[in-house]
Amino acid sequence: MCRVLPTLRCAVLMAGLGVAAVSAPAQAQVQTRTGECLSFTHALQIAAERAPEIAGAMARQNEAAADYREAESLRLPQVSTFGRSASGDSGLTGSQIENQVGLRLSQRLWDFGDSHYAMAAASSTIDQRAYELRAQQSNASGRLADAYLTHLEAEAMIDVIVDRRAYFERQRASVEALLATGGATRADSAQIAAQLAEAEADALELGFMRDRAATRIREYTGYAPGAFCDAEAAADDLARSLRGIATVDDAVDITLARNPDLAAQAEAVRVLDAQRERARRSRLPVVEAVGIASYVYDDFSETWDARDRIGVDLSMPLYTGEALQARNERAIARMEQEESGLRSMQRELREQSEIVFRRTISLQAQLIRREAVARSQYEYFDAISGEFEFGLGTLPDLIDARLGYERAELDVIGARFSLLRQRLELMSLTDRMPRPRDRVEGEVP
Repeated sequence: MCRVLPTLRCAVLMAGLGVAAVSAPAQAQVQTRTGECLSFTHALQIAAERAPEIAGAMARQNEAAADYREAESLRLPQVSTFGRSASGDSGLTGSQIENQVGLRLSQRLWDFGDSHYAMAAASSTIDQRAYELRAQQSNASGRLADAYLTHLEAEAMIDVIVDRRAYFERQRASVEALLATGGATRADSAQIAAQLAEAEADALELGFMRDRAATRIREYTGYAPGAFCDAEAAADDLARSLRGIATVDDAVDITLARNPDLAAQAEAVRVLDAQRERARRSRLPVVEAVGIASYVYDDFSETWDARDRIGVDLSMPLYTGEALQARNERAIARMEQEESGLRSMQRELREQSEIVFRRTISLQAQLIRREAVARSQYEYFDAISGEFEFGLGTLPDLIDARLGYERAELDVIGARFSLLRQRLELMSLTDRMPRPRDRVEGEVP
């Protein structure tokens, strides 16, 4: 904990281009079963593995795989059984009743791309579902990471508030002692009491923010926040994840190449393009080789006779009203909608990645300057404290100087964690979130 009166050294040591540590909590850190703290990266992996949304995304992926097997079956032999009973002319004066049962074997010889585009659409759907699964994993990890950073930020701010409360507790004791001798007034005592009450209120609000974040951490990982490694280790993990992103162009290019939401949208366009092409070819014939093995009952001879046939069937729609034309137009319209959505998403991600990267650079510079402000505020507060001890300053001046220094410390903490959150957002945009441990890099496109 950085104590206010002696030095600002603790706050200075926590600095360093946005990845420095925040003060550790007063309580000892809870260790995992292995005796080591839970790394930030490992925690993100756990969140991605445990999230219930992942099960739904995997189910949709399995559904897409089943659709592909169904489309693939169009190229495989089809075997069916049939039975029919019919009555018809058997000559000039009579009719005949015929009963037939048998097996029918068919194999597509040529369908002008119908089966090819059906399989292409199903294959792209599988890829789309894989990217959506990755996006769900990234979102779950991002929510956990934001909660953990919030927890660390609240703890750091609580440390500052505790310092304020301890300082004004000492001041209250001094003022109460001086009241008896006339060295202080009731107004001075009231000011000190007001600052203590405000410190309590701020601590309660920050405590709620910390506890709310702790609840999400336990829900997403099953671990208490104390089992995690400290803020410095988390910042180091974030910095390592963003290696290779040194310029705005790097951020934009990697986002457009790897962002899973964008990749899923691109696959959705490919799905609809294949469906459009399949709908366009629906007027073309399908050629099949057909073989039939059956038994026919002849009511004239009252016997069962074997009948085997082999040949080629050609089927082609001649008139379906407007059904085929409407199907084609619907496929074209749906593809155009998805293409429009893809272009919009590309524009938004280009803009977002550039803004996030530039904001990261800005926050790095701001952090350095806010640390300089905090040092200056401490020097001013230290000077006012010395004057006050020698009776050269007033209590309001001392309080204002103390609160100014505290605001500067809180600004440093806020800038530091804003920088970490911007890095976290850049991780998500560029798909740098750690993948679940049961998957390897090549399993998700």
